Amino acid sequence: MKALILILALALPALADSFYGANGSNIGRTETSGNTTRYYDKSGSFIGSSQKSGNTTRYYDKSGSFAGSSQQSGNTTRYYNKSGSFAGSSQQSGNSTRYYNQSGSYSGSAQKSGDTTRYYNKSGSYAGSKRR
Repeated sequence: MKALILILALALPALADSFYGANGSNIGRTETSGNTTRYYDKSGSFIGSSQKSGNTTRYYDKSGSFAGSSQQSGNTTRYYNKSGSFAGSSQQSGNSTRYYNQSGSYSGSAQKSGDTTRYYNKSGSYAGSKRR
């Protein structure tokens, strides 16, 4: 679930998001100020951060070591691991986002409605949510 929090959180100024598992339990939160987002697990422990610059977001683990990046171009975001290898992508259309693994296979989706985004696995089962 830490990967879900790190990859799916948006870098928006002075905002906070909470993440919930499929059963409704809190699994973490983010706090964003300017171009930096800090990530916390369900107990409130710091687990990493990201910094956005232009269309690129760089992710860091809790010790500050580089963990990967993402680059957005139009409605497509491409994700890369810490060695720079392609790790997957997402395609946004309106309030829907579809996620793909590194081989291009569909791996899940997200639907945004108001301040809530609901995530679904590749079989369409509810996997959790994010609330602002």
